[in-house]
Amino acid sequence: MSDIKLTPICLLPIGKLPTVCVVVGDPNRAKLVSERLFQNSSAVSAVREYHCYRGLWKDVELLVMSHGIGGGGASVCFEELIQAGVTTIIRAGTAGSFDPRYKEGSLIIATGAVRSDGVSEGLVPLGYPAVCDHQVVGSLIESAKSRDNINYGVGIITTVGHFFDGPLGNHNKLWARSKVLAIEMEASILLIIASLRGIRAGCCVNIDNYIFERELTDRYEPNKDVVHQGTIRMLEVTLDASIKLASTESL
Repeated sequence: MSDIKLTPICLLPIGKLPTVCVVVGDPNRAKLVSERLFQNSSAVSAVREYHCYRGLWKDVELLVMSHGIGGGGASVCFEELIQAGVTTIIRAGTAGSFDPRYKEGSLIIATGAVRSDGVSEGLVPLGYPAVCDHQVVGSLIESAKSRDNINYGVGIITTVGHFFDGPLGNHNKLWARSKVLAIEMEASILLIIASLRGIRAGCCVNIDNYIFERELTDRYEPNKDVVHQGTIRMLEVTLDASIKLASTESL
C-alpha cells in the first residue's frame, strides 16, 4: 500500500511535486500545455475540473493545473496546491479589456486586483489588498519584454464573481475611469490565498474581448484565431517566467 499522502479533493501527492505551478481555467488548456509545450509530460491527477500535469519546459520541471471558472471552485485548487508543497502560482487566463490599447491577443500582467470575487470577503475584510508578488510581476514583465510580437500592459485588474450581468448591471465604466485594465474571475482569490499562506503568486491574462466594443455589438467571440494565438503567447511568457522563479525558490 502506498504511503504517499494526497490532498482531499484534487488528489495531489503531498511533497512530491515541482514547487512552481501555472494555473489555468480550462482543463483543455492544461492539456494543451501538457501536449504542445511540455516535454516528458505526465498526468498527476484529474478530478472534476481539476486536471494537473507535470513536465519540462526548457529543462525545468513545472506544473500546470486547471481550476475551473470562478473563485469558489478555484480556491480549492489554490489551497490544495499549497498543501501539496507548491510555493509559486501564476494564473494564466483570459480577460476582457477596459483599455482600447489592449484588444484581442494582447496580454495584461497584473500588479493587483480589485476584490469583487464574492469569495475572498469570507476570508479577510475587503480592505485587505489583493496584490501580486513583486518577483512574479518582474519575471512576467522580463519574459514579455524579451519577445517582439507581444502587445502587453501592466497594472490593476478586477476580479468579479459573475460573468453575465443581471438587474444590478456592472461597474465597467467606473473601472475604466479608475484605470483598471481588465476584468476576469479568479485572480483576486488567488492573491488573497497566496498572501495568507505565505507563497508567491501573480497573474498574466490574454485579452479575448474589448469590453465596450462587446457591449456595443452584443457579440462575444472568444474563439477567434487572434485569441488562440494570444493564449499561446501568454502560456509561453508565463512558463518562461516560471523557470526564472523556479531558480530563486531556495533564495
